[in-house]
Amino acid sequence: MKTILVSGAAGFVGRRVAPALRRRGWHVITTDQQGDVDHRGDLADEAFTRTLPDADVVVHAAAVQYVTPHLPLVNRQRFFERNNIVATRLLAQRYGALPGLHFVNIGTSMMYRQCGAARYAPDSELQGQGVYSDSKLVAQREVERAFAHWATVVPCIIGGPGREGLFRGFVQSIRRSGRVLYPGRGEHPTAMVHVDDVAELVAVVIERGARGLVNAAAREALSIAEWATHIADELGVAAPRHVRLPLAPVAALAAASGWRLIAREQLLMLQQPHVLDISSSLALGWRPRHDAVRIVRDIARHIAASAASAGNASRA
Repeated sequence: MKTILVSGAAGFVGRRVAPALRRRGWHVITTDQQGDVDHRGDLADEAFTRTLPDADVVVHAAAVQYVTPHLPLVNRQRFFERNNIVATRLLAQRYGALPGLHFVNIGTSMMYRQCGAARYAPDSELQGQGVYSDSKLVAQREVERAFAHWATVVPCIIGGPGREGLFRGFVQSIRRSGRVLYPGRGEHPTAMVHVDDVAELVAVVIERGARGLVNAAAREALSIAEWATHIADELGVAAPRHVRLPLAPVAALAAASGWRLIAREQLLMLQQPHVLDISSSLALGWRPRHDAVRIVRDIARHIAASAASAGNASRA
């Protein structure tokens, strides 16, 4: 029986990965800074990371990003460096000497150099373009140096119940006014993937002993304008009004804010297509079960239900 350590097991991805692996009969050990896990602690703390048990496989889902709660307004580079780079480096030091260990990292599609390509494949050029993607790419290099047998699952925008981010603004605006506002034309395809499909791909990667970059995305991509239309339909709002902000002044404000208003990576997604080539993932036997329409509707339904529940609680 494989023993698998899952880091970030209380996070959005990790809490779906651990059950998916257990369903296959594997022994799963979990770690995170919080939540109901086997080993609670900070991976950026060398003393803690040294105490983690041996394993046959490590799934490294622990990371911070722009939607992480309590993302600081200042010293963001240090925040990403500590939680993404230092934590990965210490995890690599702990497990890099174990013979035959399979290290499965969770990356991000923003590690690909955004150049307006129709699709990004595992052999596309890698280049960080903001503090988040910079940190994930440096962490990726730590993985490559430490492990002979590594794979990195590279998801695009991960959706599903519990994911909010900009979608909360879409839902709130559509519910209140029947309008949705976003920068740019919102007409180019932007890929998404359901969190449960990411978890299943991690399991397939482990089963197949896969190596290298492995993309995760739904088979078809929708534009941001199409996201808004499907959200409105899920909420029962007919023909929402799309309010498109000129992208140039938004980009200028974003830069002036130190990329706190909109991150560099997010701005790139607003400017050009962002679609992944998943042919090599399908060749492994992975079959994503959620299309982009279902992902968007699931998110909208979850946010609307959460808002209704909070409203009922406040009136009680």
